[in-house]
Amino acid sequence: MNSQLEAKVESYNYANVQLGNIKTSITDNQNRLSQAQATLGVTQERLDKRISGIYRNGSSGILDVLMDTKSLNDFLSNYDMLAKLGEQDRNDVEQIKMLKSQIVTAQKQLMGEESSQQSLVSQLATDKNSIQAGIADRQQKLDSIHMNIAQLQQQEAAQQAAEQATEQQQLEASAAVSSNSGGSGSGGSGGGGGSSSPPPAHTGGVVAIAMQYLGVPYVWGGASPAGFDCSGLVMYVYAQVGIYLPHSAAAQYEAGTPISYSQLAAGDLVFYGDGGIEHVAIYIGGGQIIQAPYPGTVVQISPVSGGGTYRGACRL
Repeated sequence: MNSQLEAKVESYNYANVQLGNIKTSITDNQNRLSQAQATLGVTQERLDKRISGIYRNGSSGILDVLMDTKSLNDFLSNYDMLAKLGEQDRNDVEQIKMLKSQIVTAQKQLMGEESSQQSLVSQLATDKNSIQAGIADRQQKLDSIHMNIAQLQQQEAAQQAAEQATEQQQLEASAAVSSNSGGSGSGGSGGGGGSSSPPPAHTGGVVAIAMQYLGVPYVWGGASPAGFDCSGLVMYVYAQVGIYLPHSAAAQYEAGTPISYSQLAAGDLVFYGDGGIEHVAIYIGGGQIIQAPYPGTVVQISPVSGGGTYRGACRL
């Protein structure tokens, strides 16, 4: 359940990144559309005035210019001006055609982007409800499990008490057998089971920064010391060293350079997931990571294998 919930949270985060990109694209297209419309207005007004003037005053053909000139210099000067006016008219007509085409294209693109944005917003709302329902369902099952555990513990304690009483009666009845078996019950402790202490804190870098947030509760969508999800923790920590990442494990993987497991060094990012990249953690060295695992937990240090199904690693 935790793995499935984490996948939904990271899908939600990635959709938010996409939504931000769509909003930026819409703003850019709106600006281009406004500029094209303004240029079209100016060009069309200039051409309208030119056409109106020709209509009122008649056309200025080459014969009219020739008849109205008193010298060759006058003719050349007037003819050059007439040619330039004609060229400007042609340029204005071509520019108006081009601008109208650009406006139609930009309007169609805006409609498509706005439709994509509406679909994505609707998807985000559905995803959010699904995540919240998943958290509630998980908590309900967890509470039920805790109750079952308490009942089982009570039953086990009662059973152990009964077994101890029976064993004591058997020992008292078979003192000789008990003495020969040498039941000292010393049972050695067996050692630390691989729980090594975390490496010493660094004097700088992302590992030292991340260590400051040990114990901060997991909050899906969280990206501040009030609460983190997995990619929110990574984004917040790296921002403090001037590396700005998107709030999505998949997008963070895309932002880095992939490295092999044997190349892992403190500060690298490690990624997990069953059906894709669904979880991210920071490698701190010594085969350990710091991560915000799932709802109900806190930012903590874990072995690399404690993040889930290993998918890869990258270096920023």
